[in-house]
Amino acid sequence: MKEEQTDILQDPELVTKELTGAPETTTEETNPPEEDTMEEETARTPTTVGEFTQNEEAEQHSNLSLRQILGGDILTGDWLKRQMGLIVLCCVFVIVYITNRYSAEQEIIEIERLKVELQEIKYRALTRSSELTVRSRQSQIEEYLKKTNDSTLTIPKEPPYRIKRKEE
Repeated sequence: MKEEQTDILQDPELVTKELTGAPETTTEETNPPEEDTMEEETARTPTTVGEFTQNEEAEQHSNLSLRQILGGDILTGDWLKRQMGLIVLCCVFVIVYITNRYSAEQEIIEIERLKVELQEIKYRALTRSSELTVRSRQSQIEEYLKKTNDSTLTIPKEPPYRIKRKEE
């Protein structure tokens, strides 16, 4: 007897042998129930990985054309109905991501604006401080007193001296 070469996905018995290394055992061999219920069960559920993948591929790729996609027929398919929760969740995450990104960019813009404003305020404070330092010099005060005639303040002709007091 010559073994025929068959596709793994085509022969469920071969799939079981390849995956487990042992021949497939079914419930019919160990516990034979009524034949009517067993036939219905095998018709409804795939018994091997090969049959399961064949059924999935058949559902996914059955008559899918560009016309059906553009026409909206894909929206009524079983795959989309099964994955609707995941699609909605992904859409919510995308909206949250976009909102978060937008608010982060707005905060960055606000931070940059405040940095520029802070720099301008620092420059103004430095300018005012230097102007105050210049105006508070003794020479500037003397010059100001000479210009104003209504001031009774004059420049002292004698140097200042210390008054010593006696401690008791």
